[in-house]
Amino acid sequence: MDVEAANQAFGDFVRTGHLRADQMTFLTTIIQYLTVNGTIDKAMLFEPPFTNTNDEGLFGVFDDAQATKIISIIDGINGNAGLG
Repeated sequence: MDVEAANQAFGDFVRTGHLRADQMTFLTTIIQYLTVNGTIDKAMLFEPPFTNTNDEGLFGVFDDAQATKIISIIDGINGNAGLG
């Protein structure tokens, strides 16, 4: 996945989220991971490098609603890659 496509996938979330610096760092890590690997196993969001921002990973950085939206975006990306 190219960086532009990854940024577009999270674009609405970033624009409407009023995100803190740690949240932006976490999303940047997701985008970087996607540009290298193309897809992401959601379990990775609770392992390094995603625990570098917060030991709890995704749920340590985002509230439940935000985390659900991020997972939905990732499901869409993985689905487009043929990984349900």
